[in-house]
Order: sequence, then structure tokens, then C-alpha cells
Amino acid sequence: MTIVSHLSRYWRQHPDACDTAEGIARWWIDVEPQPVPATLVEGALGWMSACGVVEALQAADGRVRYRRVSTDAALGARLDALVDNPQSVLPTGKPRVH
Repeated sequence: MTIVSHLSRYWRQHPDACDTAEGIARWWIDVEPQPVPATLVEGALGWMSACGVVEALQAADGRVRYRRVSTDAALGARLDALVDNPQSVLPTGKPRVH
């Protein structure tokens, strides 16, 4: 849930950000002394996708990239809730890949 909170904060500050799980693990999450494993980031992204705040997009190169579902105020409020308490926004379904 720490990763969910961190990603929620990142997307609040960078609403147009989009990257692969590997890119997110490497560039978005600044944790010392070692980077967060991409598998943990993928789990957090899947959970956030199920919550309806993040969507997975399959690019022409076959890689999956993640982004916010919108930049509206309602989603911003949900991301704020996830920053404070990731359990406050429960998943609504299975993660989707478009």
C-alpha cells in the first residue's frame, strides 16, 4: 500500500504521466538504497486499475503502459484519498488492459 500511496501522489503532481511498470519502478519511485522491484509496482498498478483510477494501455510495441483514467477533480479527490489511506478506495472490479 506504500507504493499505491506514492503513485497516487505522483499522479496528482503529474496528471499526464504515463509509463511501463518497469519505468515507473525505476524513475517515479525514489527509494534508497535499492529500487522497488517492478513486480511490486505491477501489483500496486493492478490494484489501482481495479479501483478505477489507473488504466493499462497496450502499445503497438506490446508493452503495457499505465496512466490516470482522467484529469478531472473527482479523480483527483480519489487519488488524494489513496495518498492518505489506500484502503479507503476499494477495488471495483478486475484490472483492464485496453
